[in-house]
Amino acid sequence: MMKMGTSEGKHNKYCVMVGYPDTYFLDNLLGWLNCGIQGWGWCSFDPERQTMHLMYGMAMGEYAVPPEARALPDSAKYPTPIEWGSMADMLLNSKLIILWGATPDVHHYGPGHNVAYFIRLARERGTPVIAIDPRYSATAETLCDQWIPIKPGTDMAMMCAMAYVLFKEDLYNHEFVEKWVEPKGFDMWRRYIMGEPKSQDNPYGDGVPKSPEWAEKICGIPAETIYELTRLYAKSKPTFLWKNWSVARKSRGENVARSAVILQSMMGYVAMPGGSALANPWSRFRIEPFHLFYTQYEQRAQRTPHEPNINPRMYRSTRFGQMLYLLEKVERGEMSSEEFRRIIGWNCDPAHPDPNPKILFHGNYGFRSTTNAIVTAPYAANHVVKALSRLRLIVSFASFMTPTARFSDIILPVLDQWEDVQILCINEFLQYFPRLVPPRGEAKHHMWIYAKIARALGIGPAKYLPIYVSDESWDQDIEDFFDMCYEQIKEMLERGIEYYGGKVDKPLPSSEEIKKHPIVNLNEYFEKPLQPCYSAVVKGKGFSTKSGKIEFLCDFMLDEKERGKMHFDHMGRWIAWVPNDWRDQTAIPTYQPCVRGMEDPLIKKYPLMLLTPHSRYRIHSYGWQSNYLRENYRHSVWINVADAKKRGINDGDLCLVYNDVGKAILPAYVTSRISPGVVIIHHGAYYDPDDDGVDWGGSPSVFLYDDKSPPCPPTATGCVEIEKYKGPIKKNLPTYCKVNC
Repeated sequence: MMKMGTSEGKHNKYCVMVGYPDTYFLDNLLGWLNCGIQGWGWCSFDPERQTMHLMYGMAMGEYAVPPEARALPDSAKYPTPIEWGSMADMLLNSKLIILWGATPDVHHYGPGHNVAYFIRLARERGTPVIAIDPRYSATAETLCDQWIPIKPGTDMAMMCAMAYVLFKEDLYNHEFVEKWVEPKGFDMWRRYIMGEPKSQDNPYGDGVPKSPEWAEKICGIPAETIYELTRLYAKSKPTFLWKNWSVARKSRGENVARSAVILQSMMGYVAMPGGSALANPWSRFRIEPFHLFYTQYEQRAQRTPHEPNINPRMYRSTRFGQMLYLLEKVERGEMSSEEFRRIIGWNCDPAHPDPNPKILFHGNYGFRSTTNAIVTAPYAANHVVKALSRLRLIVSFASFMTPTARFSDIILPVLDQWEDVQILCINEFLQYFPRLVPPRGEAKHHMWIYAKIARALGIGPAKYLPIYVSDESWDQDIEDFFDMCYEQIKEMLERGIEYYGGKVDKPLPSSEEIKKHPIVNLNEYFEKPLQPCYSAVVKGKGFSTKSGKIEFLCDFMLDEKERGKMHFDHMGRWIAWVPNDWRDQTAIPTYQPCVRGMEDPLIKKYPLMLLTPHSRYRIHSYGWQSNYLRENYRHSVWINVADAKKRGINDGDLCLVYNDVGKAILPAYVTSRISPGVVIIHHGAYYDPDDDGVDWGGSPSVFLYDDKSPPCPPTATGCVEIEKYKGPIKKNLPTYCKVNC
């Protein structure tokens, strides 16, 4: 691999590509050789990251703000941060909680993953809770007073209708809007919502009022329900609106991410005790030490992907397989380079030539649950596997024989999370994770592996990983480095506590103390909970946008001369979540039908819309390797009773699920807990194809594809058809399947 990497790099620029997700460690490793390319973005909440930058001026890009900026907001070097508020703030101050696509009984938010508990406490205190979701989830059943079933992919229509009622009945917060919302974008939004005709200063006008009656035909929710919900929303000051990340993980997801912020901004809830700022709920501090592990963060803060020794971001990271797949079409003359770049989300210097990757590197940076790219990157797995044949070498970090590892030439055994030591500061808790079991076999720390590769490529430790001295002293080296990072974290936290109105009246534990008592509740240093947008509004610093206010309008998207370039804000910061060509994304959020959704003509051929939510039984694909969990969890395709009856499918029947990009075999779970026309296959199942390319693992990734939408939102939905499977059994099946189909 080393010879291939150096020889290919000298004679073929951009020959080594990084899979999903992007990996900070590989910037320096491949950057020094000037031979690497990476993708941009993750999968979790990229539309929200884009929203934070465009609307609040918070640069959430990987190179825009270093880790310490989130805990040192008073530093003159860094712009005003956006604080999300805390669970205690919601519990004590919210008058209404709306869970839009959110299932906190499954998600990881909060210390101890206990957000659902706080919502239950709020409800017991008299706060009503409403769920908007195509599923009657466990959250809707156990935590909510009302369930509003919505057609998936139509959330933007409902948000537009709510904005219409706020304007029509004059329910919005004039005082907050006048002080904290940029007027040009607000007026353009108002004109679009109220249905004014198209004009020079209303480029998205269509003459159609976005009323609840208009939305009812799209999202399937009665107009009266939308009126009543909006009036309750306006009356309940403040409302905690939690639009989950999943709502935007589909075609046109940028629109719904931005519109949720607009609704909260119209009411002033975005900066009110008990409100929500909408991107990453409940986090006063977020410091991720593994970002500090590979280089000085002060140095990294001043580097962007258009500079030397940083791998250019040539594609949306979740579309690494699509990039390989479509590159062959470019080489055959079936697709232009311009169209290729539009589809994959080219986000670097347009002067760079198209890549010619020969090596694929599936790296690791500390999150084990996201390294199984063929499964966790939402894109047609069959296309990915087919495209891999163009590569000369595939290298993967892995702790288990995942599908991604199976399709690799070299597997580098990396420590599992139980074999490693970590410290994180997320959601107001400082948490130390000790090593629970010794490393198995030849498994090594990912930093050690990167250091050895760097040395083999002729990159000395001083350039790449100064903490590495020798194999013999590695355990002590990493221990010393942990202590050094922890001391930096303590300094950041102490300054942050004082900034946010707290008092360091007792010292934070030393590195030795936290190893004995591994959880520190930072709320103990405060007398009152943090409200959202504390710095911008409470301290009066304003937002880090050009206007200093919340901006509904993205100016450069109105200027066609900007299309095809890299995009930077007024402070010169790279806007990491908008590719060079934003395709048909609009400068203000507008309603655009979801590609491969319920309004797509494809729905006539594949009449069921597929959702791929997370499972409570695993984190992404991590946990699938447990036979016990698989047997007890019962991985299936969820299908509505009426849809199953129409197809002659009974509960437990083995079914063929298919569309134009993939096929899979898995049992049916017939239920009334999802809306008709909707099916569910939970994210993270291992891809296990037979010789014909039919997946028997039940991975929803085989059905996910989009070459028409702007690439920022990951494609986690699609259209499928289902029928009873009557063919031969080619793989081992779970015990709960009905084989005689």
